[in-house]
Amino acid sequence: MKPRGLMLEYLNMAGVVYLNDSLISRDDSLVEPLSRAWNTPRHWVVDAPTLRAGSNVLLVRVSGLAAYSPGLGPVLRGSPGDIRSAYDKARWLRHDLQLFSLAITVTLGVVVLTLWLYRRQETSYGWFSLMSFAWWLYAVNQIATRPWPFATNDGWQLFVSIAFLFYCACFTMFVLRFCGRRMPRIEAVMWMTFGVGAAMLIAAPRAYTETLRAIWAVVPGVTWLATCVLLFVLTWRERQTEQRIVSLCALVFVAAGLHDFLVFFGILDSNVYYTAQTSQILMIGMAVVLARRFANNARRISQFNDELRQAIDDARRELSSTLNRQHELQVANVRLAERLNLAHDLHDGLGGTLVSGIAAIEHAPHTLPPERFLALLKELRDELRFVVDSATVHQAGEQTLAEQMASLRHRMTARFEIQMIECEWRVEGIERCEMGAARSLEVQRILQEALTNVLKHSKASCVRVDLSDVDGEFTLRVEDNGVGFDTGRFDDAGDAIPRTSHEGTGLHSMRRRAQRLGGTMTIVRERDRTVVCVRMGTA
Repeated sequence: MKPRGLMLEYLNMAGVVYLNDSLISRDDSLVEPLSRAWNTPRHWVVDAPTLRAGSNVLLVRVSGLAAYSPGLGPVLRGSPGDIRSAYDKARWLRHDLQLFSLAITVTLGVVVLTLWLYRRQETSYGWFSLMSFAWWLYAVNQIATRPWPFATNDGWQLFVSIAFLFYCACFTMFVLRFCGRRMPRIEAVMWMTFGVGAAMLIAAPRAYTETLRAIWAVVPGVTWLATCVLLFVLTWRERQTEQRIVSLCALVFVAAGLHDFLVFFGILDSNVYYTAQTSQILMIGMAVVLARRFANNARRISQFNDELRQAIDDARRELSSTLNRQHELQVANVRLAERLNLAHDLHDGLGGTLVSGIAAIEHAPHTLPPERFLALLKELRDELRFVVDSATVHQAGEQTLAEQMASLRHRMTARFEIQMIECEWRVEGIERCEMGAARSLEVQRILQEALTNVLKHSKASCVRVDLSDVDGEFTLRVEDNGVGFDTGRFDDAGDAIPRTSHEGTGLHSMRRRAQRLGGTMTIVRERDRTVVCVRMGTA
């Protein structure tokens, strides 16, 4: 008797095979957790004494779960060579090709994930990686032989269904980002719907498992098909070669997906699923396009770096020729700034003294004694000396602010007395305030100009000066009851300082000095009084 070959294409989910009451095959577990041998072809070469002359009985016991379509596939018999050839083909289709596809999928996912880590702004790379890993989790069902790490096949099938939901969502996100589209509302609805589906699959009683699996296979499947249609429309509308390549690869995957849907719902009498194999066409096509994009971006970056390097060299040459001119301009600006500072010092110091002297002479032109004329001239000499000395002052002062203010306070009080203007001074804390000589000079110039303006323009009968240093904040406040300023000419922003071309030299000088001190200056009119206030830190 010649040996004969037997082949069983599949049985769902596990089973035992007897030939003439002799055991020839048995799966590891025939009760839950059942062995998952549903996609595993089997073949045997049988000979005597198992094989008998005449009739032989092949008995197959199938252990399965009603929710997952248990059953028995075709049985082939023939010569050992023919059966072996059929088995090798079935093994290649159901196992080897699936294993190869899984290896390709995870490899592409890792490679593209690495590219995304280097270029986070390319979000399509990240979604492709997630899509690849989700598909791997779903497609591993084709070769898994046990439900580990789950205790039952129900848990495993629940995991596979959720993986399919996640894959379809990631596929949609990838297509949108790949085509440069964002649809926030549609994306949010999709993720919310799939989240509800996953929650229903997890929480539903076992009696509803089969129905819910069917529903939540159709919903993401329809979403996936709609996404493929969107991919075709966008890619062929924009006429980009790389996107058209992806759409053509997706067309093959769509055909396989439609076939597998018909098999899943029992419309086609088959147990073979093709999406896992054909998915590699789409995966590889997408990966090639993404790699091409990455290479083009890298090439553009390299070209940009070359252009940038050339531009830097040109800029260096231009800069070397410009630095000399810039240095000359800086020297000229420094000289101009020194001249402006000198002009302001002359205006605020010597100019104020001249104005006070002129006002005193105009007030009593015939009764002013010669001693007073001499005092005015000496005062002008002191002011001139003060201006000259201040031009070279940079070191920290050795006197407190109160001591440095004493001379100015004495002179200005005398001028107000000549004009019959009551002058009141209030000081607080400045006897302990120590400023650098340059900062102290700026404060004195601001105060001197403010008081000179009172003498020249205010027609006031009373002026009050407040100087205080409290908690590290210095405040200078000059208040008079004169005619005041036109406050409409001052802005209401932080410093209320005139900013037009019509502002006086004195006010402009005061403003600039306050800014150099890092402080603020305000001029307000309140209760028939004009108040000039400067605030600054003493640190």
